[in-house]
Amino acid sequence: MTFAYPWLLAAPLLYILVRVLRREPTSTVSFPSASFLASLPRSVRQKLREPVLNILAFIAIAALSIAAARPQKIMVVQQDRASRNIVLVVDASNSMSARDFPTSLGQTTRMEGLKATVAEYVRSRLNDRVALVVFGNTAYLQSPLTSDNSLVEELVKSIQPRMAGDGTAIGDGLGLALKRLREVKEGTKAIILMTDGVNTAGQVSPIKAAHIAKDLGIQIHTIGIGVGSAPLLNQPLGGMLGAPLGPMADFDEKTLKEIATMTGGSYFNASSQEGIQQVYKEIEKLTETEEEQPDKIIVDELFAPFAMIAFGAYLLGTALAVTYFMKVS
Repeated sequence: MTFAYPWLLAAPLLYILVRVLRREPTSTVSFPSASFLASLPRSVRQKLREPVLNILAFIAIAALSIAAARPQKIMVVQQDRASRNIVLVVDASNSMSARDFPTSLGQTTRMEGLKATVAEYVRSRLNDRVALVVFGNTAYLQSPLTSDNSLVEELVKSIQPRMAGDGTAIGDGLGLALKRLREVKEGTKAIILMTDGVNTAGQVSPIKAAHIAKDLGIQIHTIGIGVGSAPLLNQPLGGMLGAPLGPMADFDEKTLKEIATMTGGSYFNASSQEGIQQVYKEIEKLTETEEEQPDKIIVDELFAPFAMIAFGAYLLGTALAVTYFMKVS
């Protein structure tokens, strides 16, 4: 039990202080003829009058002060929260080895820059279930939907370019993510696709996967990684004297934008670690299709019984003072 105005509980102490400091009035005129009355023994009624009336007065004041302080019973009722189910679809093709990704420590590969930011994002998903799909020439589920953030984080850090082959099967990656989300019955669902955007392999086209996502009501947010064409890290750059460069990692925004638009998601271009961090903040707002209701606070006011006690003590004290304990002066 708590009190809205706890300082009012000091009222009984003030009453006691006044009673202690109050002086009994003295008569200014003496009546010798009535002096013999003082020697008469006091009756039980006279002995009980002051303590009984004082106790009733104290009870009335104490109960009234408690009622005025507004005693409350506060209960916190947790609302049901629909957890979000998020599938991270990460490109692990050879093109992710392009070294064109700025960080605070200098240039790094798209893959390394992506892994650091994705791991941080996964760490922050305290109330969500996260799955991880990795694709290259083929797609496979590296982690099912789970609330074990540390597991997914470690799996993200283990991703390496070409671990799923040299190709880029964006459609297959999306298809595998959709298959997992279709089995989920509760909570909101979203896919975050991270790639440099060129589909070169797989059996399912990215646009076909987007149509399926649209029919299922699943948003796909797409993130284009990198700044455009860049030499691949693990490819030869050619010889001297104007020899042609090795293969380039092309950056294609058109397909990513189309996928996001078709499914009601959003497309983002992230050309740095700071850019990806900002993207995840924007996605956080977009994926909250079902607002999480705050805990419901129920306040039960308890002043009524104390007010009734105060009123009853006051009435009883007043009645006794003018009847049984009536004092004739």
